Amino acid sequence: MPRLPVPSDITDLPESVITNPATPDNLPFKEEKPKESEKNTETPIESKKLDFTPEASPEKEDKPSNLIEENCVVINGEKIEIKPTKLKYFRNKAASGYGIIKAVPLHELLTYDKGVIDERRSADQLLYDFLVAVFDSSDFVRDNYDEIDADTIDKICKIFGRINHIDEKEEQARKNREAQAAKR
Repeated sequence: MPRLPVPSDITDLPESVITNPATPDNLPFKEEKPKESEKNTETPIESKKLDFTPEASPEKEDKPSNLIEENCVVINGEKIEIKPTKLKYFRNKAASGYGIIKAVPLHELLTYDKGVIDERRSADQLLYDFLVAVFDSSDFVRDNYDEIDADTIDKICKIFGRINHIDEKEEQARKNREAQAAKR
């Protein structure tokens, strides 16, 4: 049980505090009004007028980008921001190629024919559909499909997994499996 503080004894103020004339009660109060200061009669010196009006500074041509740089890839010289994927691409299985594209090296993946990975699509079609899901534009993918390199595909996969929270959910599932295995 905690100990309660003991109250101290009440003591009187020291004599030096009581008789000190500098306390506010003992100060004399002045009821005088301050003197009014003299009015300034000087006039300021007029500054020279400019002969010309300066021109306005030109507007900056480089404006800040609205793009989130960590979510951008450069394809065919154009910087494209990858945004979270729409639900329709998950429902029509266009985004389903993510796990395979991430796991299998690209040079090997594109050798798989129709029926090996998916019964209806070849690996090339799987990659194409995945890119359409990522960029939400079949026209853009069609026009630039042959210009995309392996490094860009790798960056696209990393960004896709991060912004759609797929990687963190897979990591959480892996940790749960490891915890379950450790309990056995």
